[in-house]
Amino acid sequence: MERTVERLLGGVRVVERMDLGSSDLAPVARLFLDRSYDGIGRTVIAKGRRLTDVGWGRGSEFLRNERLALDHLRGTGLAPVFLASSVDEPAPHHEQVVVLTDLGPGPTVQELLFGDDPMAATEGLLAMARLAGALHGTVDPEFAAAHEVQFLDHPLDLWRPLTEAAAELGFPPPGDVELADLAGELRRHTTFTHGDFTPNNVVLVDGEARLVDLEGAGRRHPGMDAACLRLPFPQYGHWAVLPDHVLARMDRAYRAALAPMEDSAYERMMATGCAAWAIVRASRLRLIASTDQDSVEAVRRRTQIVQTLTSAAVSAMAVYPRLCTWFEELAGAMQLRWEETRQPPRGFQAFKDFPNQ
Repeated sequence: MERTVERLLGGVRVVERMDLGSSDLAPVARLFLDRSYDGIGRTVIAKGRRLTDVGWGRGSEFLRNERLALDHLRGTGLAPVFLASSVDEPAPHHEQVVVLTDLGPGPTVQELLFGDDPMAATEGLLAMARLAGALHGTVDPEFAAAHEVQFLDHPLDLWRPLTEAAAELGFPPPGDVELADLAGELRRHTTFTHGDFTPNNVVLVDGEARLVDLEGAGRRHPGMDAACLRLPFPQYGHWAVLPDHVLARMDRAYRAALAPMEDSAYERMMATGCAAWAIVRASRLRLIASTDQDSVEAVRRRTQIVQTLTSAAVSAMAVYPRLCTWFEELAGAMQLRWEETRQPPRGFQAFKDFPNQ
């Protein structure tokens, strides 16, 4: 990676490397240069292609999409600056790397949530919400992604697998719900979105939030990002719940950073995102119900889906009442079937002294 970066940047020399995250799965490193270079600084971040053929982030198209997204955000101050890439180089240069400016040591919002300071964690979450508002309110919506992420770009394709799994497992059927209305809203209002808007992908720089890991960026309904602030973070690997008063402040911070919007339009936007995410997450119903999974994972998945369904129903009931009634029925049936889902869900460490339900 170091030699590739030196070649791409031309004239720089890497003198030290610090691996960030899981270098075996997704090579990301902070590279220290022999001196400070104009427009670059003394350090850069280099990302390689993920070393897996399954799951999120596989394939060169994800790195290519990150390069396109960073170029799209150039000049906004919302993300690192793209410096160079070898993703599209022909042979013999086979190592695929994207080089970015370094945002510094952080912290990420994730680090604050797993710390012991609720005020710092709250401020980080509010900065994250303002960042989402700036992203959806000021960034040019005209973005052509290098690839599609099926569950983000076509979330309602998961409706049939969800309803088939519900029937197979003996859960209540959905009946006649507002699926066509939801599909229309998802198509009608689109903008530039991050796609994986979670606390580990937001870094604080002097108190201001910045985006990283834009591999899943695309032009979609803004609710696919914004709903993460209400549910919260339904796709997050370290999922936990947040106190209601923090969620309410995040919602206000996000809306304040958007262009002015009528209350009804804002609530429809949020309802659409929450409903879509509830379908995406509930489509994993066979996995959630499996008796072959690890017991700890079963508890996490089951408490999370109940919380996601009930939170989505609260946010979207006024817009999609029949769909949300089914979300509530499905969650209720899960609570009757799985005793662990009747317990309060886990909260983040920073808010350990606050009620979490």
